[in-house]
Amino acid sequence: MRIAPGQKALLNSFSCVRLSSSDAHRELVNNFENHKNPNLIYTLRKDAWDEDSEGSVAYYLVKDSDGFPMFFFSLKCGALYQQLDESQILARKKQLLGALGIVKQADGTFSESDLQRAALILEQYRSGQYKPDGTIDELLDKVDLLEGVDMDKNTDTNRHIIRVDSTHSGIELVHFCKNDLAKDRWIAYGLPQPLGKVIFWCFIVPKIEKILEIVGCKYLFLFAADGSEDGDLINYYNIELKMSRPDDIGTSKPIYDLLCVFMCEKVTDLLSNRDTFMEEFNPDPSELIV
Repeated sequence: MRIAPGQKALLNSFSCVRLSSSDAHRELVNNFENHKNPNLIYTLRKDAWDEDSEGSVAYYLVKDSDGFPMFFFSLKCGALYQQLDESQILARKKQLLGALGIVKQADGTFSESDLQRAALILEQYRSGQYKPDGTIDELLDKVDLLEGVDMDKNTDTNRHIIRVDSTHSGIELVHFCKNDLAKDRWIAYGLPQPLGKVIFWCFIVPKIEKILEIVGCKYLFLFAADGSEDGDLINYYNIELKMSRPDDIGTSKPIYDLLCVFMCEKVTDLLSNRDTFMEEFNPDPSELIV
């Protein structure tokens, strides 16, 4: 059943504010504990204020109507990509040469005339003068891409650049941490959903939606620090927050997140899943087990 007006009013009485927006928050973070992830509390008290003030990471405190800190999370911009498999492209190049009838000489090399012929065909293909069949067309497209990679390496010699097939805009959910000292308060509110799940769908996803008014963003991603044998945290992010573990999307992983699991989800899907969460906020009485 959809979230009730009274429940919505209760959540609207909560505030979601930047950590450095008030000097009072310097002391407020001392009323924060998390026994499962004490390192997050250490970060909140030691590094968060400076990072939030300078804008490198945006930290948010979620407080109830009494101003008690219930949760904190942080967001920062990031980039995702789909890998460019150069070895696969090289294999396609060999296939192309074979399809064009260009074969190696006895010494394992190609003749200069054959290489010139292949280069001419590629140039004609780019200009639209050469119309191959479907198979050769696909091979030429891959070889054209490889030639572009090689040319770019000569143009931009920065060795730290990773050349990829495509990039995707993203926002990283860096920290996601409940306050264990707020447990009794949350129980007293009588809401049928756990605190973390409510914070994600009712406070974090709306922030992402607001960001879309300013800048493009395709994915929300995170690194799950899951040290459990059965992957409790990964399962939680997957089932409750709808985050997945794609095998075709990647990003850079800092030392800070080594041994953590990369997860992401399209923002458009998160927005639709948020609407579903609000529609199913309360259990259906007909489905209750008596």
